[in-house]
Amino acid sequence: MILSVAVLVSHLAGAPALSPYQPEPTELQRARQLMLSRPNECVALTNYFLQRKEADPAQMISSRQDFDHQEQARLYRTREQTFAAWQIQALCQANEGLLLPADVSINQAIELARRHRQPEVQAASLLLKAKLALAGRQPAQARQLLDNAMPLLPAPAEDDEPDPLRQSWQLLDAATLLGQQRYDEARSGFEQIRLAALKQGDSTLQAWANYQLGEYYLLLQQGELALSHFVETLDLLSQRRQYYLKAMAADKAATLYANQGDGEQAVHYANLATTEFELLGNSPLLIGSLLNLGRVTRAGGDANLALVYFFNALDLVRVQGDTQLMARLYLEIGQSYRHLKTFAEARHYLNLARTGFELNQDIPRQTDTLLQLGQLHQEQQEPGLALLQLEQARKLAEQQDDVPRLIESHRLLARLFEGSGNMTQALHHQKAFHAYYERASQLNRLLTQSLVQESDQQLQQERELAELRRQNELLQQDRQRFALLATSLSLIAPLLLYGLVRNHIRSRRLQQENRELHQSLQLEPRTGLPNWRQLMQRLPQEMAKRQQRSEQWYLNETEAQPFNDKIYYFLLHVPFMADLSERLGLDHARQIQKKLGDYLQGRIHPKARIYDLREGQFIYVISQRQVVDLHQTLSSLERMFAEFPCNFELDRRLAIGIIGHPFLPKAPHALDDMRLGDILYLAMAAAHQLAEQTGELAWVELLAVDCQQAAFFNGDIRHCCIRAILKGLVKVNSSHKKQQIDWRALAPEPAALI
Repeated sequence: MILSVAVLVSHLAGAPALSPYQPEPTELQRARQLMLSRPNECVALTNYFLQRKEADPAQMISSRQDFDHQEQARLYRTREQTFAAWQIQALCQANEGLLLPADVSINQAIELARRHRQPEVQAASLLLKAKLALAGRQPAQARQLLDNAMPLLPAPAEDDEPDPLRQSWQLLDAATLLGQQRYDEARSGFEQIRLAALKQGDSTLQAWANYQLGEYYLLLQQGELALSHFVETLDLLSQRRQYYLKAMAADKAATLYANQGDGEQAVHYANLATTEFELLGNSPLLIGSLLNLGRVTRAGGDANLALVYFFNALDLVRVQGDTQLMARLYLEIGQSYRHLKTFAEARHYLNLARTGFELNQDIPRQTDTLLQLGQLHQEQQEPGLALLQLEQARKLAEQQDDVPRLIESHRLLARLFEGSGNMTQALHHQKAFHAYYERASQLNRLLTQSLVQESDQQLQQERELAELRRQNELLQQDRQRFALLATSLSLIAPLLLYGLVRNHIRSRRLQQENRELHQSLQLEPRTGLPNWRQLMQRLPQEMAKRQQRSEQWYLNETEAQPFNDKIYYFLLHVPFMADLSERLGLDHARQIQKKLGDYLQGRIHPKARIYDLREGQFIYVISQRQVVDLHQTLSSLERMFAEFPCNFELDRRLAIGIIGHPFLPKAPHALDDMRLGDILYLAMAAAHQLAEQTGELAWVELLAVDCQQAAFFNGDIRHCCIRAILKGLVKVNSSHKKQQIDWRALAPEPAALI
């Protein structure tokens, strides 16, 4: 990752010049270019270059021997190039987040410069090591390194020509003072650098000084002054390719504009930061910028667009495998879904975020996630679950003495108890909220001296506290009225109890009768099997469950495996059940139908279901996980009817239509239960056609290809399905040659109109 200290990552401002000479090898030139965009490749290039043998100056070949000189430049490295390689490698390792290896590399450069008595190179390396100390939040060590580097700096030129190494030392010195919280000295140092750069016409150095002044005012919570310096930094660099500095300044400006409530400017600068980071080519920085862009966009009221940015960042994070950053994105995505009132998705991503923060032991962000979950449950009218989440967030904040999060947790708890009518607890949490807010306000007054703003906020809190006191008094009056009402009710309690018991007994009797009636309505009286009412009652829930699993499969389609959790629906046409009464009479037909129902209940798979739709039609439902082989299942169905014991001659040639739900795994919501039933009846009609042609059992399965689009099935579903079959977009499997099926004859209209 790129380190957060701005002066660490660019040798163009604030960092010492790597050496007073340009390295000739292409490896070092390419490494300089990749220092910010792809630091891992930069490290590899410097490692490769350092594997060369070091040339001995005493044995240098004469430059007049051009061929030998070129050969030496290709195979050896000079001492000066070695210094530059170690310095570049240290910066690249630091930009990749490898602080310990970076320290080892820069120590190599320092030791080599000391051994060969190169004071300027040694000073440059010490300044780089000071940068690493600042990045590791060790300003005391950085101060010691700067003091060691000071005597090694070249003397000021007589013509006042600016020396890059001395300018770097000055900027690092001021940054170190800022890290040591010596604010006045740091501000004075940055101002001197800015004025000197303005006089010399060095806009890049002036921009870095401006940026550091913005950081200074940001630490003092003086947002307006910080914002003006960040905007001025962008103006100074408007015509320069300083992608990193421009992106950092734009990112800070976007955050400050968002805090001021200026959503339009916040989105503008957040977009600018994202563009600059994209030009820089560094994925971790681009992810951070997309995160900030999503936040300010959501704050501006466009949570849908914010989700686009968050999911783009999530795709980049998944490539890197950074679980902590992934959990932060889950938190932002969940919060955005909560703003959109998409509570199921919000809960899913917030739970993922909480799990990630727990694994990484990130207690502050875990607290933020619990606060979001608490608000989510409160918006869903689930006060009990909201209370559990908010209380847990409060306890975590108390363990860390995290005042801002304690303020937020007590504010939400006060609102929760106020909404539920518990004014006593609401008053308790409002007092705690006020106490912590006052504590934070006192610290802010010491830092910013913004007494007027703090007094306004304190006055607002006192008004809210007075309002809660008034509501508490009203609550006490309500309690007195309640006590009087309770006394009155106790006098008529026996009559109320008698009426309640009598109504309860009557209600239980009616409920029992209703259950019995409901059960009888869901069974086919002739066979005793579940009928179409029970099928229609269960079908929507069953379809919704499979649709949800299909969506999860589609979102996790990185494994490129087919969806294997369908439900198979077999629509069976049993010929002998269609005209049983006409052939054998009512009495024999009733006995056979009852016997068949009992027989089928005992023969079907334990986890399968069968429904009697009358007129000789049955639906057999079984999960794909229970179907090892479709042909085996069909054979068992054929045997089941063939082995049915009966003294009469029965026509047992079945016609079976088969489909699986979801019919379109990548668009599971495209077809409802009625349209799905139409496709199933079309499959059975095709099987019936085959059975009539062959005089044998026949089955037909319709299966949509994976790339099928839902829009193709808009319109009359039977026409659309037949058209899809003819175009090869719906696959047909059958017991006989599928070319024997005349699909056009199965259309409700003439084939010419299809």
